[in-house]
Amino acid sequence: MVEQARRAHLPMLLFMAWRNLWRNPIRSLLTISALAGGLVMIILYAGFLEGMNRQMQRHATEISTGHLQLQRQAFIDDRDLYATLPWPYLSELEQRFPTLRFAPRLYAAGLASSEASSTGVMIQAVDPQRETQVTRILDHIRQGELNLALATPTSSGLPRFNLVIGHQLARNMSLTIGSELILVTQAADGSIGNALFRIAAILKPLEPNFDRSGVLMSIAAFQSLMYLDNGFHELAIRLDDPNQLAPVQTTLQGRLQQISTNQPLDALGGDPVIRNWRQLNPAVAEMLELSRSMMLFVGLIVISLASMGMLNTMLMAVHERTHEFGILLAIGMQRRILLLMVLLESFFLALVSALVGSLLGSLITKYLEERGIDLSHYMPDGYDWAGMVFEPVMEVYLLPQHILQACLLMLVISLLTALIPAWRMVRLKPAEVMR
Repeated sequence: MVEQARRAHLPMLLFMAWRNLWRNPIRSLLTISALAGGLVMIILYAGFLEGMNRQMQRHATEISTGHLQLQRQAFIDDRDLYATLPWPYLSELEQRFPTLRFAPRLYAAGLASSEASSTGVMIQAVDPQRETQVTRILDHIRQGELNLALATPTSSGLPRFNLVIGHQLARNMSLTIGSELILVTQAADGSIGNALFRIAAILKPLEPNFDRSGVLMSIAAFQSLMYLDNGFHELAIRLDDPNQLAPVQTTLQGRLQQISTNQPLDALGGDPVIRNWRQLNPAVAEMLELSRSMMLFVGLIVISLASMGMLNTMLMAVHERTHEFGILLAIGMQRRILLLMVLLESFFLALVSALVGSLLGSLITKYLEERGIDLSHYMPDGYDWAGMVFEPVMEVYLLPQHILQACLLMLVISLLTALIPAWRMVRLKPAEVMR
């Protein structure tokens, strides 16, 4: 009988809590507006954060790094010019893993000279056909045409290769498409390597250091300049499914040990090491992890501030109905039932706010997701954040769990806030209230 009575009380409590919510509609609507506005801000912030995370991850993998990289330990430690992997390693990996894409690279430092100035540069050699299958660095052309082949000789008959350079380097050295550039470096055989090159294209902003000193050339041009043709320094790898990053990395590392056994490497260069993009860019990986904590932290602040409006609403509601609560307690209504009724009022208030806020937040975020936020008028070269240059269009991406998490966060904080006026009501003494 007691259980049946409790079940009969529940519909009545729900009805009374909903009706009490609209005793003062203006106050309730203002509270709903505050909570819904806070929820919209959280959803928008989550959308911006997710969009930036995806941009960072895409920049860290698709633009230049790749999902995985293979290098020797000595090259990782101090960029040892002689720490190369033999070309048969590339052939072996391509045959063993046909679903993966591989792009070999070579690196060196040198001095670039033009008619106007000289500066130190970082030379990077790529295979254009393989590189375009792994990254999009060669697609980021601002001026000129991508052409790393042998250029036409000078009027005096000197041979020259085409180059692609960073935009800031071109600006600092006053270089344009068709300008000539002389590179001088220490070749692998101990001689002074020097060659004449032609500027074929200028890249868009990619990364601050590369923009200031980056020079891209073909592997053939690098071998001619550096007299280094027995291997490559780095192998960028792209996966069809980035979610398989860890198992593929483990499989590749095991396969490399087998190849090293069959084709031993010199001891000075160290062992071949496979690293994923998170290990290559720890700052970006840490930023992505921090962003998840930031979302919860910002959500707590926004919802807590908005819940102050609910606290004020419920305190006023309890204060206005103090005499009513005293009468109910005097005629024998249990205190826990009144406590439940006050909590139900807060729950309905938060639930309506969650529905309104999630609907508005979803509509606004979906609109921005389709169009993005175009900042090209103010920042045509993109914007630099965390040491990375992003496109001038900020992306917004909304996940369903963002809405669910924000709504649950608001409901929990709102109910916790409602405990204060509810506890005040429970402690009322009917005799004192009814005087």
